[in-house]
Amino acid sequence: MNICLLCRFGADPLIPWGMMELNRQFCLGFFVATCLLLGLYSYTNNLFLRELAIPRLIKSEEEDDLTMEVSLLTEKPMYAADSQIWIRMQQYFPEVIGRLKRDFLPEYKNPCFLEGNRTRCLPYFYLGGAPKCGTTDLWFNLLRHPRVFKNIVKEPHFLKNIPKTYSGTEKYLNHFDTFAKWVSGDPYGAAKSVVGDGSASTLWANYDIVKKAGIQTEGEIPFVFADVIHAIHPKAKVIFILRDPTNRTISDYFLFSRDKSPTHFHAKVVQKIEWFEQCLRSRSLKSCANVLGSRDIPRLGISVYIAHIREWLRVFPKDQVLILRTEDWHYHEDTNLLQDVFKFLDIEALPESNLQPIKKKETLNEIKSKQITQRQSNKHGDILPKTRKLLDEFYAPYNKQLATFLKDKRFLWNT
Repeated sequence: MNICLLCRFGADPLIPWGMMELNRQFCLGFFVATCLLLGLYSYTNNLFLRELAIPRLIKSEEEDDLTMEVSLLTEKPMYAADSQIWIRMQQYFPEVIGRLKRDFLPEYKNPCFLEGNRTRCLPYFYLGGAPKCGTTDLWFNLLRHPRVFKNIVKEPHFLKNIPKTYSGTEKYLNHFDTFAKWVSGDPYGAAKSVVGDGSASTLWANYDIVKKAGIQTEGEIPFVFADVIHAIHPKAKVIFILRDPTNRTISDYFLFSRDKSPTHFHAKVVQKIEWFEQCLRSRSLKSCANVLGSRDIPRLGISVYIAHIREWLRVFPKDQVLILRTEDWHYHEDTNLLQDVFKFLDIEALPESNLQPIKKKETLNEIKSKQITQRQSNKHGDILPKTRKLLDEFYAPYNKQLATFLKDKRFLWNT
């Protein structure tokens, strides 16, 4: 840069005129070329730093980084479902992405498209959570609304069992076939109606994508359910309901485990925590929560909610993701929470008279959980106090991260 400052543009009697003119042209050209190179360097360097910063912000698990994560990730999605993730999804699931990514018919509120002369539909909303979080009860209460289609099975688990073939994708589309025939047969009356997918595994079963695709990964999961759903329906509404992690893990164990003794449960909790901590030495929280969380009971990683929720808010805007607590839903004093869900889905509120039957009632899963807990308590006794303490201590830092990330202290639970 400084060489141009040595160039002399004024007249010099000691230097021939031709040489001065050549010197001026050389310096001017050198100056322009230098500026262009500096500009290119600055631009590429900024890109490089951004590429380094984005995954760091997403993967960071240090509490000191949470303030920065909240300011970036909750204001607007970073859309880290970038070209590389898109290429990988097309590579492993060409049938899903190629067939389901469509321009939807504008006359319907629900995402529907024409395939030949046949109307096909995808879910307008997804309801996810975890086993023993109350998705079943919330689902059947959502079906009370006349705009929410009722004649459908709650959990097709399409993403958990994501297909690589035409027939597998066809099976999922057929799941919504009754709704598609209804809206196409009554385009005026049904145009504002919607249909949902209530598969609880939508929140947490991301490792199944890796296994299904045959992806060999020693580090990070290349993409998650949020990336797939955003690829085929970027305006989807997503609802999650989360329960106190310790209580959910206990209920999950007593429901699915064969050996339900308190001592066996404690030994398994100690073992799984050791595995989890060992995993974190070489992999990210996202990877450990998904890989180890989906395996043997007790599935601790399912309840590390921050690892899963952060991925959804990486891809979707916060106004398309609604996160509820099981405790608020189960013990609500009125029906305002359900009305809030209808508002989130952009469908009209129900008259109060329609909601009276669900006021102050025990939910379906709450009754079932009480029955299971009572049977296990009578047979084996309550869980050991040291087991609950161990689980509370394990989940406490992740609850704190979730509460900070969502800016909502309710997600601290009993921390």
